[in-house]
Amino acid sequence: MKKTKYFENSKDYINRWVVSYADFTTILLALFVFLFALSNNDNIKIKDFKESIKKEFKNEKVINELSTSNINNIDNTVNQATVKDSLFELVKTNLGNDNKIEVIENEKGITLRLKDTLLFDSGSADIKENSISTISNIANFLTTIDNPVIIEGHTDSIPIKNSIYATNWELSSARAINIIKYLTENYKLSPKRLSAVGYGEYAPIYDNTTNKGREKNRRVDIIILENKIKKEVN
Repeated sequence: MKKTKYFENSKDYINRWVVSYADFTTILLALFVFLFALSNNDNIKIKDFKESIKKEFKNEKVINELSTSNINNIDNTVNQATVKDSLFELVKTNLGNDNKIEVIENEKGITLRLKDTLLFDSGSADIKENSISTISNIANFLTTIDNPVIIEGHTDSIPIKNSIYATNWELSSARAINIIKYLTENYKLSPKRLSAVGYGEYAPIYDNTTNKGREKNRRVDIIILENKIKKEVN
């Protein structure tokens, strides 16, 4: 005689799927409620989320180091970009209209490039009287910021021939130093901010085999280094 399984033909057996379906629906509803609460709760902070991740993975030291490093890197990048942009805008606003000054933005900071013939006679390190107004404009601007400044002297590759300077190195160094002396003596710029470098013929920006190239290489670069701008332009 064939035995009939218990509840096989009963209503209770047929509707057992309802229990699983109800459980699934309840879980799904709870998920939607949680997501809705998460999206509308202003009190849930990223910090709380990070703390929960720390506890879950039990690696708080590594996460802290990574988080701090990333945040600091982002902040430093933003600050550097902001300072550089601000410095460039300040220079362009105050000195950009002087056609005797070439304003260049590079990796060092902002370079104010002047032709040596504007500042000096050939073979001389004495500042020419008719260049004083240009130097004064630069000096007045430098008093409005606290950035360090490097004065670089450059020459072409033609050997110098006079009794005062034996090499182009000495001539370019003397020119840079004389500009610093003028700035400190007449505009009271702090010597701690200023430094002089003489490159002679050894840092050309153009080909020294042509007259045009040599003319471009004879120059004075006043480099305003990137740094926090502490003063404001009046």
